Order: sequence, then C-alpha cells, then structure tokens
Amino acid sequence: MKYTLISLAILLVIAGVYFIASRLFRTQSGEAGGFRDWLKNPDYKQVAADHFAARDALEVPVDISDAEIQKMVDRLFAQEDKDFNFDRLKLVGSKAVPYLITALEDPKTKTKQFGEGDHILDAKSPFERICKLLGAIGPAEAALPLAKYIDHEDDQFRKQAALVLGNIGTDECIAAMLKALDDDEDYVRSYAMMGIQSGIDSERCTKEFLDAMFPALKKLLNRDDSSISGTAPELLFTINSNRALPILLSPEYFTVENDEVRYIIRALNAADHKIPHESLLPFLKAVKPQINDYPHDYEYAEALLALARNPDASAEETFRAEMKSSNDRVQEAAAEALAVFSGVTNVRDVVFETLDNCGYDALSQPQKHYFTVFCYHGEVNNGGHSQYFVNSSGDHWKDAIKGLKAIGANSRLNILDEATRLFGSKGPSEDNSKRHQQISGFSSRQDQLLGELDGKYYECDENIEVLLSRYAIAHKEHFIAPQ
Repeated sequence: MKYTLISLAILLVIAGVYFIASRLFRTQSGEAGGFRDWLKNPDYKQVAADHFAARDALEVPVDISDAEIQKMVDRLFAQEDKDFNFDRLKLVGSKAVPYLITALEDPKTKTKQFGEGDHILDAKSPFERICKLLGAIGPAEAALPLAKYIDHEDDQFRKQAALVLGNIGTDECIAAMLKALDDDEDYVRSYAMMGIQSGIDSERCTKEFLDAMFPALKKLLNRDDSSISGTAPELLFTINSNRALPILLSPEYFTVENDEVRYIIRALNAADHKIPHESLLPFLKAVKPQINDYPHDYEYAEALLALARNPDASAEETFRAEMKSSNDRVQEAAAEALAVFSGVTNVRDVVFETLDNCGYDALSQPQKHYFTVFCYHGEVNNGGHSQYFVNSSGDHWKDAIKGLKAIGANSRLNILDEATRLFGSKGPSEDNSKRHQQISGFSSRQDQLLGELDGKYYECDENIEVLLSRYAIAHKEHFIAPQ
C-alpha cells in the first residue's frame, strides 16, 4: 500500500502549494484565486515557494521565555496566521505543552470556532490547532484535559480529541477512547482509529490501553459506516494477530452478508496472511454471482488478491478469465492477482523506491514506462490535462507517450499526443516552469480543446490498471525487488 500513500502525499503537497498560493496571491477582486488563476499565473508557484522557504527557515530561541510562549499560544485564537505563529510553536515543542494544556481548560476553547476559510486545510478552531500541536508530541499529561472534549456536542471537536488521545495511548485515555470508538459519527470513530495507529507507530500505547481497545474495535467489523471505519480489521491484526485471526475468519464476520468483509480481507492481504481455502474458496463462490452490485465487486476483488497469496490448482485460470470481466474493479484485481501469482508482488514499491533512492534516470526503460503512465493517468483523472502539464509529472510526457504505446493503450496515447500538439510544433517544454508559462498563455480555444480531451480521456474504456499489470508481468525482471 506504500504507493497509495506516496500518491496521496503528492496530492496533499499539490493541495498545500495551491492553498498557500491562493491565500497569498489575490485576484483583482481581492478574492483568493481559483485553479484557473493558478494555471494562468505562474507567479503562484513562486509565491508558494517563497512561503515554504520562509517557513523552513524559522527558528526559535533555545531560551525562549515563558511570556513569549504564552503570547504565541494566545495567538492561536486569531484566525489569521501571517507570520507562522503556529509553525513557530511547533518548533517550541514540549516547552509549550503546559501552556497548551492550560488553553484546553479555557472556556473559550470549547466554544471558539473560526468562520469559513478559503480552503479545507484551514484549521476550523483554536482547539484544532492545539490538538495538532499536542498530537506531534503525545504528552501523557494532556490525556485528562482532552478527555473532556469527547463529550463535546460538536463532532469536529470530538474527532480532534480522539485523534490525540489515541496517539497518547495511556491508561487515562481508555474511557474517553471507548466513547470515541462508539460515537454515532463515522469520522469520530475513524479519527480515533487513526490516533491509535499513530500511537502504536510511535510506541506510546500501553498494553492495557490496547487490550481495552480490542473489543471496541471488534464491534466495528460489521458496523454499517459508509466505509469510513474500515481500519478496524487492520488495527485488530496489528494489536494482536493471534487473537484477531479467529475473529476475522469467523462465520460472524467472514461472510457475504457482512458489507464490511472487504476490509477484513484487505487487512489480511496487507499483512500477507494466507487465508485458508476452507474459508476463501466458498466465499469466492458465494460472492461471484453478485459482483454487479456494490460492494460485492470490491469483496470479490479482494478475495481474488487473497487467492493469489494462497492459490489453488485453478487460480491462474480464474485470474485470466476474470481479466475479461465486465466489471472494471474485478478486471483490475484479476490482473494484479495474476501479477502476484507470477511473483510480481510489489511493482510500485520497487519503482518508487528506486526513484526515491537513485532518481528518475536510474529507472530502467520498462520502469519509466510504468511510472510515467501511472502518473499521467492519476493526474488527468484528478484534475485533467491542465493539472498534468502544470505539475512536475508533465516533465516526462515523452516517456508517457512511449509508455502508453508500450502497454497497448493506443486510444489514450492518441489523446495525449493531441494534447501535446496544442503546445505547438515543438510540444510542451520538459522544464516545469517553462511549460507552465506555455499553458498560461493558452488562448480560450486552446483551453477548450484541452478540456475536450479530458472528456475523451474519461470516456475511454482502456483499463490502465489492467494494462500496467500485464506489462509488469511481461517485464517481471524489472519489477521484482532484489533479495
């Protein structure tokens, strides 16, 4: 799942850069610019770059005074933060904890909320800022003051409190976290589980705390929660795999009747646990006739991936047959399952680790094909060709064209080729800044044509995930991690 996290991180960075630039770079009307303003004003990037450079250069005195820390905490209650007060407080670190805890006891902390901000990344209240600062430290002494917020009438307060309490993970957090895991709001339960996972990762959670969370998490295994709390099976397995296994595979939870069963199978797949045939094969047989109804297509897809980890004699035949399924999700899972069955188990990890450690030029040609198509497909699906070309992924558009040809995505190849022709005879610059200048100068007609190509791309029926899996299998020597 690492590549998913990497992709998410990239999108969050893009969102963060756009957020900062849109806050600092205003249109003539005084309003924060939208995406089109970002697209048509390359200066946005420089504004954001300057902002991040100034933030990264921040320092706080080692001997910062108590009065200065108190002043900084007081300023958390002002919505505008133009001089990095929040970021400077992060640098203060544990010295700020007593003042943040005192702020939790302030009556206005329970009621103060900011107005609607310009972006979803804005803090919604001083309490959210305080929680983010405490969450980075996980101080045990904050447990009891935070626990009071688990009974707050506003779910925004409850979810932030649950996130930090789970991260602290001491015995004092138990009662409040049991309430959070039983909250009526999906997101409160979800934030509680994210907090627990963070506490486990930081090795802060006590054994008593985790033992107390186990039965509360078990209750979420078949709770209808709009897919928000699918983390429960993973947490149970992380807390105690031996205790969790018989529960996860029990007839009560490992059944087609449980709409959350896909998360159970996903958790076992993520842990590379082989689901026994006596559980897996009957499940596959039972769910297959229902794959045209959500969420059964996802259940069947996860079960195919489980079969790849513990194949029977007919597994390969099953995977090849399901690659022709009318259901896109089943197609993709069957292709990925065939790759796992063929020994290609972590394609994107291999590619991204090489990229991170050695750079783009160190990728082999098949890896470049895979990576550039993966990025192109993701960018266009997220924000169209404009997003692709304005971001660094577009630096490698020539390799993306070669990659689309190599994997057999000829319709999408033609679409990208048409898009590059809008930039003139020499095509888009391979330099990100110059390419942004090019696209900022597009006429309204060029913008319209690029938008029409977005529509063609979305209507295209070539399944990129399937084609990428097939390509990785055909060039498996490039996608298997060295032992």
